[in-house]
Amino acid sequence: MIEHIAKNKREYNLEKEHWRPAYHFSAPKGWLNDPNGLIYYKGYYHLFYQHNPKHCNWDSMHWGHAISKDMMHWKDLPIALAPDLPYDNDPDGGCFSGSAVEKDGILYLFYTGAIKGGNGLIQTQCMAYSEDGVHFKKYEGNPIISLPPSGVLEDFRDPKVFSVGDKWYMVIGGSVGGAEGGGDGRIYLYASDDLLQWEYKGNILESNGKLGTMFECPDMFELNGKWVVTCFPIFHPKNNKALYCVGTMDFENCEYHIEHIGTLDAGFDYYASQSFLDENGNRVLIGWLHGFSWMPWFENSGPTDIEGWRGTLSIPRVATLDKNNQLHLQPISNLDNIKTLDALEENIQITKTKHKLNPSDPHSFEIKISGNVSEIESRFLEIGLLVGNNKETKIELDFIAGVMTLDRSNSDVYTSGKVNCIFDNEDKFDLQVLVDHSCIEVILNKGRHILSANVYPEKEQTECYIRTPYKSATLRKVETRSLKSVW
Repeated sequence: MIEHIAKNKREYNLEKEHWRPAYHFSAPKGWLNDPNGLIYYKGYYHLFYQHNPKHCNWDSMHWGHAISKDMMHWKDLPIALAPDLPYDNDPDGGCFSGSAVEKDGILYLFYTGAIKGGNGLIQTQCMAYSEDGVHFKKYEGNPIISLPPSGVLEDFRDPKVFSVGDKWYMVIGGSVGGAEGGGDGRIYLYASDDLLQWEYKGNILESNGKLGTMFECPDMFELNGKWVVTCFPIFHPKNNKALYCVGTMDFENCEYHIEHIGTLDAGFDYYASQSFLDENGNRVLIGWLHGFSWMPWFENSGPTDIEGWRGTLSIPRVATLDKNNQLHLQPISNLDNIKTLDALEENIQITKTKHKLNPSDPHSFEIKISGNVSEIESRFLEIGLLVGNNKETKIELDFIAGVMTLDRSNSDVYTSGKVNCIFDNEDKFDLQVLVDHSCIEVILNKGRHILSANVYPEKEQTECYIRTPYKSATLRKVETRSLKSVW
């Protein structure tokens, strides 16, 4: 039944939609932000997302819906949730972010209903369900959670539901004192036996003035016997907008002991990721490659509303933990199925003269570079992307300081700035760069460090290169591949 309802193909005109990604997910039209309700259900991957189907601005949030067999080729389904009841029907609110679980063959969606009330928004936790994965009915007993422990109605949202043994748990993002009012971030934990009645158990994470005023889109999952908590802090003192923690969890007493804190993605544009298990039991994360005005480095929403759409999701990334409790996020292997090898070069000498790369599709391609740090005499390695009309996006690796930089100060007429991340300077390195019309994902050392960004090049910006500013560098392997459209 679901195949008959799904729209098999989108009709894109890349002459008119130059910035539309070829292999990253974007909505057919209108606004897109947070991924929601990610789940493998009855043989399909279900992707829900925050959506305004009417225009390219954030308001009156719906849940868009798409399905896939491989997490790359998506088919659109009808809107899953629309704001149409007293607890979610508001142009300044709607059906906010949430998650999905399966129980006894039924697909349950959990979301935040948001409406105006008092001096802000009243946010409550709600549920809808479906037997076919397409048509959803909102639970007659909504809201299932009406009041947060702190009593602050406005900052109480984004329920993520998961199971441990025979118990259901829900984490919800919150704030004591308010996100905009210098409050203190919280992640609340609730427990249930039936997905309907929920009991507050305590707090998984508290900012205590160190991690931000509000924790949006929290998630919690187990890897290698450790519990990973992710969230997206508002006004983090050190601008970590994609926080993860690794530690141990005592659910009975609601005690979470943190052993490591890191950043999921240190780039300009990555937010609100959600995790789920694929059909093989791998933990996969998908994030929103965009941002809001209060986020660090945010400048504007870009020009894609000219083309009738706005907002992109990241490539699905498989999560693993290393021996130091550091999270690695690597693109799913299904991405390889749409690649075409353009060039493979081995043991090449790079100097200050630009070594040009020539992907057959100059706006949809991948570059992979690997080498030994001892063979980088110059200290720096530069990669220029989307070059032309005196514009370019630049990646720089500083092997002495251990700093990777993504520089879009001269990428286009819409964006600017540089962003850095510190990396562990090991003997060997590998770099993967994914370029897709208006989004870039830079992945270093098998997903240990990631920088993502939106850029908006003109059609004439088609060149890319590798160079050193002085001396030379020997690279063991440079691979250039073009990527086909998944639409």
